[in-house]
Amino acid sequence: MRAFRCNLTKTYIRSGRWKQTVSFLLLTCALVLPACGENQLPPEPEEGVLIYAALNPVSSDIEGSVARFNERHQDVQIEIHDYSDEGGVDRLLTELVLGRVPDIMEMHYYGKGGPTAAAKGTSNFFVVPGDYEGPEDEYWMPYRQMTQKGYLEDLWPYIDSDPVLGRDGVVESILETIEVNGSLPMLFGNAVIFTLSGRESVVGDRYSWTLDDVMEAYAAMPEGSTILRYNMTKREIFYNLLCNSLERYVDRETGACSFDSQEFRDLVGFLEEFPDEVDAERAQEAEEEVKANIAHGRQMLEGMMVLWPQDMGFADSLWGERAAFPGYPTADGSSGSFFYPAGTILAMSSACQNKEAAWDYIRTLVTPRVIGGKMPNGKLSIPINRSNYEKNMLKDLEQVELNYGLFGDFAFQMYALKHFKYGEREVFLTRLLTEEDIQRVNDLVEHTTQLYWPEDELSDIVWDTLGSYFAGDRTLDDTIGLLQNRVGLYLNEQK
Repeated sequence: MRAFRCNLTKTYIRSGRWKQTVSFLLLTCALVLPACGENQLPPEPEEGVLIYAALNPVSSDIEGSVARFNERHQDVQIEIHDYSDEGGVDRLLTELVLGRVPDIMEMHYYGKGGPTAAAKGTSNFFVVPGDYEGPEDEYWMPYRQMTQKGYLEDLWPYIDSDPVLGRDGVVESILETIEVNGSLPMLFGNAVIFTLSGRESVVGDRYSWTLDDVMEAYAAMPEGSTILRYNMTKREIFYNLLCNSLERYVDRETGACSFDSQEFRDLVGFLEEFPDEVDAERAQEAEEEVKANIAHGRQMLEGMMVLWPQDMGFADSLWGERAAFPGYPTADGSSGSFFYPAGTILAMSSACQNKEAAWDYIRTLVTPRVIGGKMPNGKLSIPINRSNYEKNMLKDLEQVELNYGLFGDFAFQMYALKHFKYGEREVFLTRLLTEEDIQRVNDLVEHTTQLYWPEDELSDIVWDTLGSYFAGDRTLDDTIGLLQNRVGLYLNEQK
């Protein structure tokens, strides 16, 4: 395998972003322990009150939606409990341990800085998921474990019986990525796709591949080429390739793990080709080199965030030909693209005393909405609601046709389609949006089968254990054996 040059755009620091393991262990206790004495619990909510646990600062949108719900319901009211202050997440986890369970719960805490551009799904179209740096105190609730312990309500029956929705009323392929053993434990209204893009002539017309497939395509690249950005470190590649795929190597029901497989060993060998760290002071220069490498066919893949049909045009313009979206390599060749949930993510407690009322609030995340003739988040993310999804796709095409008719070809390219930033450079569309672009987005949505939801404790254990091998302190066999033991212990502690 060819050597990789090094130098950094920015170092991706991950370990500081996650809550400490003790917080998760507290939550695990909540799933298996009965409520302690009443004198240890927060006050019981009044009859006819649903508790909404807000992990993030309560926005005007949330306040407004709760106010509208309360106006419509005389027999039940939603009361917001704010956990966005210092130590709020830990306080909520402690209350869960003590048996005081909210009826409706936010599942993603964005941190003190609030949602980032990636979370909002703004016009940062080209994003390497490993470069996504949220606040250090960002936290993703362990919804898979909570579901397996019966902590969260399955929302599929509510969607199925909803007079406006039903399975046909939502983009089912997106929601299926959330499922745990067929149960739908939470809901969000919008998503974006994290994937890897490349020239179709180089990587093939595909939506998934294995590491062997990647290396076969790479072998045909010119000498001196790189697979991803030449200045990505082992740590960045680890979290790009493995962070959201580690569940493939564990069985949480039995506590078994399979990091001694050849597939995982191959991935470790792949990581060895990347530098441990690079020069952060060459960020601007590195961006120019990346730009040149892509333009001259010396970089095979680039991370991308896909939201709308226009992104097909941007990707084609970036590569100078038709782009493909194979995603990140996986051990079994399954989908390597991820849905990133955008905006508020809600779950209903299985202990909720008025589930129909709670659903009447949660469902507003995925019901059809039109505001001022424009779809909410129309340019920001992919709606889960099927009607919104289809209308927004067509709206992009109609807007392109309208602008082209008004401004003509050249003026349209320079004015109507505008320009966007890619890193530190501008990327212009070089062609018009087509119906085929809509189909390409539909195909990518249907072929994306993973959810971006970091499992922080597991990934930290794996990365920390691999560190001793990369440092030369252990053989690969000894490292794999230690990893099997550490992860096995962790899994059995969670059972």
